[in-house]
Amino acid sequence: MLVDTHCHLNFPDYENDLDQVIKNAVENDVTKIICASSNIQDSKRAIELAQKYPGIVYALVGIHPQQTDPNNQNTVKVQVQELEGLVLSGSEWIAGIGECGLDYSPAPPPEKNRTKGEQSFVFEQQIKLALKYNLPISIHSRKATDETIKILSKYFPSNPSFPSCPSGVWHCYAGGKSKVQKITGLGLYFGVDGNLTYDEGLQNVIKAIPLEKIVLETDAPFLAPVPYRGLRNEPKNVKMIGDFLAKLKNVSSADLAQITTQNAKKIFKI
Repeated sequence: MLVDTHCHLNFPDYENDLDQVIKNAVENDVTKIICASSNIQDSKRAIELAQKYPGIVYALVGIHPQQTDPNNQNTVKVQVQELEGLVLSGSEWIAGIGECGLDYSPAPPPEKNRTKGEQSFVFEQQIKLALKYNLPISIHSRKATDETIKILSKYFPSNPSFPSCPSGVWHCYAGGKSKVQKITGLGLYFGVDGNLTYDEGLQNVIKAIPLEKIVLETDAPFLAPVPYRGLRNEPKNVKMIGDFLAKLKNVSSADLAQITTQNAKKIFKI
């Protein structure tokens, strides 16, 4: 059994063949899929998919640091209130909050940049929401590693409001070796994606992280592993990522699957 702890089946990329994508995943031993969100509409769709594929798909509800829904005129404060409403109404289907964090890179079209102040506000509000409802978080951080750690350090690792599960996953980790110890100290796990198969620098970083702190993810439809780089990614490719990581860590694929799956179950309570 394998778990894809972060993908985007709620994106339009899967409108025409989602049933087949789910079937492909299960046939490749990926029997649990966690669908992350970047805005309120994505979050609603993730919950719908969890309801449609119970026991296979689980929802993360969250607001990306960049404005991925540029036509949304609601303030970030209102959007966080909407997010809490989804947590309350869809708790049976929700495995965590995310993706949320900081992103200081230019927003791709047609998305819009938020100010650093807005990003920090919406990130912290989602952390507080996770603490309030005892949910893990999926953290997005790009060109903002130190700033992300600084915010997280205000809340983790020790917080009486968050006693029973880890703080979550640093999605698609690319923060370098020097930050690993600090992030581990926050109680976070590290998400490993398909870019591991072609990024030698990342391979050297992941070698330094114990398997007990790693989970597998695809970020589908993005970051397809070699030999599918540049094509639409799917949750089924978790198996390929896991096999590559097993060789990198010099362990069997079976042991790799067991350890990373247990990590995912511990974090997301699935």
